[in-house]
Amino acid sequence: MQKSTASKLKSLSEWLDIRIAEADPGDHLPTVREMMRRFSTAQRTVERALQPYLEKGCIRARPGAGIIVCDPRSEDDREAWEGDLLVLYRVSDSRIARNVLQEVEQRLKQRNISVLQIGYSTEEQALSVLGKIGSFKTCLLQVHFEVLSIEFLAALRKHVRSIVIDGVSATGIDADAVGTNWREALSVAFHVLRDNGHERIAFLTSAHQARQIAMARREYLLLCRSLPSPRSEWLIEIDKLPGGYSVADIQNALARQCQEDGSLPFTALIVWGVTEGFMLERAIHELGAPVRDNLSVVMLGSTDFASEHLNRFDVVGNANAEKFDLFETLLADRVAFRDREPETHYLEISYKPHGSIIPIDF
Repeated sequence: MQKSTASKLKSLSEWLDIRIAEADPGDHLPTVREMMRRFSTAQRTVERALQPYLEKGCIRARPGAGIIVCDPRSEDDREAWEGDLLVLYRVSDSRIARNVLQEVEQRLKQRNISVLQIGYSTEEQALSVLGKIGSFKTCLLQVHFEVLSIEFLAALRKHVRSIVIDGVSATGIDADAVGTNWREALSVAFHVLRDNGHERIAFLTSAHQARQIAMARREYLLLCRSLPSPRSEWLIEIDKLPGGYSVADIQNALARQCQEDGSLPFTALIVWGVTEGFMLERAIHELGAPVRDNLSVVMLGSTDFASEHLNRFDVVGNANAEKFDLFETLLADRVAFRDREPETHYLEISYKPHGSIIPIDF
């Protein structure tokens, strides 16, 4: 007969009592996976068994370092926390970015997790603030496509046990990352337009050199090679970060593409970086009827953030609801010191039509 979860939890706790009592400070316990195999149980059961020892300070768990036995009476092992979660965010004009932070903070506070939010304009400013605060169990870092230096990350790790990054522009480091593969989103939008008969497709985006943005521009140029039109590339760049465009920026960028009769040389437009749909709608409207009445538009963004696409523009991207759920689970696990390897989490891409594509007869 198989043991119940409660029975396995009891056996595991008794085994941990013995192993921790016999170990010296600094010794390593078996990994969570090894304990799962030893007791033929689920990861959640092992984590429940470990939690009381983590809270008492008998053990500590660090990503990449494993589970370490410590002496809760020792000053070296008794860590004083300023709080649970430090949120560091680069100040930007993106309302969606702010919305993510507000929603995540609200959810975590409902779990009795303390949150401190600090905005910064430069890394030097952030480092100055970090030097005045204590240690946090984890950090949610939102950089909004800006460069993230190695020196900054190294300094941050002195104040936090783990880092979770909003966005996947920084990967391959000892941190979790949550974000969207915008190359994939662009490809989906491009093929949706192709399926509706469009062969002259433009891409309006940021001119910034952040990896995610640069790779999306490159993906567009590669996709254009499949088009039969002699002139099949219209890469329209705005010299600002996504979320920072004004109505005039959008209007001027499109106006430079207009022909003598006021029309555009392309029939479809993919837009990335416009986070307020009314701005795109107004810019297109002010260009006049030749543009307004004949241009198909697909936005790249959040499929369930209505102010971005107004339920008027077709949209390809991720769902904010999924992002919120993932951040909540991931950050709660990091605050609780649950043993899991840092990884990059790509959000699922989907397409939501709202009637902004005019099919072209084949």
